[in-house]
This record gives sequence, C-alpha cells and structure tokens, in this order.
Amino acid sequence: MRQWFVGLVMVAAVVFSFVAVAADTPTTGKIAGVVNYCGQGGVDGMQVYVPGMSFVVITSDDGKFQFNEVPAGEYAVHYRMGDRRLNQNAGIQVLAGQTTSLSVIAFCRQDGVNASLTPTAQTTAEPSSVKKCAPDSQNAKCKDADDDGVVAALDCNDDDANIYPGAVELCDGVDNNCSGQVDDNASMIVLHGIGACSSGQVSIMSCTNGFSDCDGNASNGCETDLMSDDENCGSCGNACSATEICGIGMC
Repeated sequence: MRQWFVGLVMVAAVVFSFVAVAADTPTTGKIAGVVNYCGQGGVDGMQVYVPGMSFVVITSDDGKFQFNEVPAGEYAVHYRMGDRRLNQNAGIQVLAGQTTSLSVIAFCRQDGVNASLTPTAQTTAEPSSVKKCAPDSQNAKCKDADDDGVVAALDCNDDDANIYPGAVELCDGVDNNCSGQVDDNASMIVLHGIGACSSGQVSIMSCTNGFSDCDGNASNGCETDLMSDDENCGSCGNACSATEICGIGMC
C-alpha cells in the first residue's frame, strides 16, 4: 500500500512539473520598428496599429513603436494620420517569445502630396513640380513609369514597380523602400528563428528553444531539432551511440 502511495505521489509530481513547464512557455511575441515618414522621422501623432486588435501606438518624432503580448501568427501593421491610411506592412510573422523587428519603415504618401502634415525642421522638401502635379501633367517628374503609385520625383527607381518609398525591404541587395540603405530591414523571420539581413546576405541571430543552426546554412534557418536528432542531441555535434536514441534532448 505504501509503495502504491509513493508511486502515485511521484506520478502527480511529474504531471505537475509538465504543467508548470507548459504554463511558463511563452505564447506571445513582440513587433518593433521605427517610422521614417518623408524624412521627418515618426511625425508626432502618427497612428501605428494592427487592424482588428487593440494594438495602437501614437508615435512621437523619434518614430519608434513596439507592440507587446502579440499572439503568435501573421499580421499587417498599418500607418495612419487622422482619417487617412498612409501605408501598411503585410505578412509580418510573430513568433512566441521573440521580437520581430521591422527596423526602419521609410515611406511617403504615394500621391506625392504632403499637405496633411505640419513641416518641421527635419522636413525634406519635395520638388515644387511634384506639389503641383495634375492628373494630366506632362512634367517628367510627375510621371509614374512603373505604375507603382509613386511619381518619378519621389521614386528612387521608376523603372521597377517593386521599388518605391514604403515597399517592404527584402534581403536582396537592393534598396527596395528608397530609404537610401540597402537591406535596412535588419531582422527577418527564418525557419524556427530570427535572422539578420545585410548586403543581401542572411545570418542567424537566434533560434527557437530546442532548435539550432547545426549545418551553418542560414538559408534553411534553425533546421535541427535538438530534442530528437540522434546526431545532434541536446547540442550540435552531440551524437548518440548506435544503441541510443535521442529524446527530449538526451541520449
């Protein structure tokens, strides 16, 4: 009877331990970034928000924003002044326990008009010809050759519709968002982790708990499951013997 009771206590302790571990496992992440609107920084009063959720940040002139306790998943981040939406970043991936950094989001209103904002000392003046653009204007700076919604005077590459102020910066060695910096979106999502992008090259910054980049190939992310890989059990290079298997990171 005593043995049965001791066994029951041990089982209960193990179950409680697993419940405690599960309770401590994070289920939310963060989204952080910096707005640079038309060279003015964040512009005091710009709304940065996630539609359908109670995540709203009103930026100051440093443009910084961060959303905490965001459930893991895919989201769009929108930028608004008053009743006008200025831009959005779609397909933002949030991983539990990690921060998705959007780095600097640089954009202007795609119609080339800046009338809704009060100029500051940091304002980058737009060409007068752009401010006077009419729908039938023949001025070359008012043309939009690639039909991306941004006139030539504000577009750093008017021959490519994938490159314009406000575009999502990709890790491709190209200044996609016309910020003046190549691959300035420093952090990006990789398999089971977070990577960094610089000059078109991806490197691993951190891996989700239980995973690692054992092959040193950043293109496939944190590919190794340290909890069950017989060749990398608990850590990269820790191989189990021929008579052992890897379970919960131990041979």
